[in-house]
Amino acid sequence: MTPKIPSSIMVSLYLAIALAVTYGLFQGISDSLGGMVYEILLFFFLSFIGLVVVLEWIVFRRLKSLNMLNQREIKKLKDMETFRREFLGEVSHELKTPIFAVQGFIHTLMDGAADDEKVRMKFLKKAMKNADRLSSLVEDLLIITQAESGEMELRIRKFPIHELILDVMDALEYKFTKKKRNISYTIHANGTEDIMVLADRERIHQVISNLVDNAIKYGNLEGEVTIELKQDPQKVYISVHDDGPGISEEHLDKIFRRFYRVDKSRSRDKGGTGLGLAICKHLLKMHGEQISVRSQLGEGTTFTFSLKRA
Repeated sequence: MTPKIPSSIMVSLYLAIALAVTYGLFQGISDSLGGMVYEILLFFFLSFIGLVVVLEWIVFRRLKSLNMLNQREIKKLKDMETFRREFLGEVSHELKTPIFAVQGFIHTLMDGAADDEKVRMKFLKKAMKNADRLSSLVEDLLIITQAESGEMELRIRKFPIHELILDVMDALEYKFTKKKRNISYTIHANGTEDIMVLADRERIHQVISNLVDNAIKYGNLEGEVTIELKQDPQKVYISVHDDGPGISEEHLDKIFRRFYRVDKSRSRDKGGTGLGLAICKHLLKMHGEQISVRSQLGEGTTFTFSLKRA
């Protein structure tokens, strides 16, 4: 197979010939024909070399660079399209469950069940529960979409992290005894009571709320949720521990994905949207921080993240 001559060399060859002929025409006929031929050949050779260098290293190299850039952009667009399809598929699947449940309860009531007060109240409560779940799902979807797309703006300011944790526990206090639970909680401040951090208070409130809510849902009914704070000169470290069944190692690197569920113990029956940990991950990523998880079967699960000290 004959090797293909680079297009830059062919273009340079044609241009060099054209320049040499033009040069010869302008020089005219001199006394020494041999001298004229020598000048034309020398001019042709120098033109050819110069044009090869210019076209190959400047023009064509630039075109190759642009082509590689276009390929990267095309791949990026394809990845975005794949992400969009997967995201829409996941959302559609998650939305169908509460919507169909509400529709089913309403149809049953319309078919005559509304005449029985006990049945009516039972179905209305179930419909309300699924409507609330649908509302939470839509709210979480809005948050994670804004976080992933970079549209969310953070309001960074300093505030006492220990005080924020107390606020979260007060807001979630009713859940510690809800649905036959009798869960206690302990906060180990370790001297961080007056420590200030730099972050968006509202978003960090949401992160801690999601982690504590998970600890309540998946911990033992008579168990304990433990929150521990540690510090170094640059950061404060917040850990939330539950004493539930734990998570096997094969799932630990996947639990921060949207809608990922480990097993039946972490199913929709617990009332979550499947987005809580994904939201924590992205909100902390916006702060330049990360969240980690440690867990062993039968020994519970611990989530830890850090924040910059003010």
